[in-house]
Amino acid sequence: MNKEFAKMCYFARLETGLSVKNASSLLNICERQLNYYESGQKNIPDDIVAKMTKVYVNPELGYEYLRQTKTGKELALPAINMKGISSRTLQLRVCIKNVIDVLNELDIIACDDVIDQKEINNFLDCMKQIQLLSGACVGIRLFSPIKKSALTGTARISLITSS
Repeated sequence: MNKEFAKMCYFARLETGLSVKNASSLLNICERQLNYYESGQKNIPDDIVAKMTKVYVNPELGYEYLRQTKTGKELALPAINMKGISSRTLQLRVCIKNVIDVLNELDIIACDDVIDQKEINNFLDCMKQIQLLSGACVGIRLFSPIKKSALTGTARISLITSS
């Protein structure tokens, strides 16, 4: 993976309120190994990312991990705004406006069921706006600010997230 993902794992653990000792115990790894993962010194195995996603009650970790894999890149998974719900909502509104702005162009391109050579750049620009909208929708849908504590199972509202 990369150092950004490692940092994301570190902040996810902190947001859950777990110490290195507690988290490593729940993840069934030694503290030193968790430190290596969170500092980006070692790649985090798939099974540990899956456990982190559950233990930290943080679906963003799993999504971002998959997005950075070869399969995730082939699926063209959209980037997600990892900031708070207000930022995600504003991003969604901006993306909706941008898609509305390109719909007329897309209608003109698609009306004959053919995308010819002179239309390809405009079509790709339209698709980029639609993909950004898709990412904004996923961000709102999947990543609610209401999270459960890994230790207590109680719900808490977390409007502060780290990037």
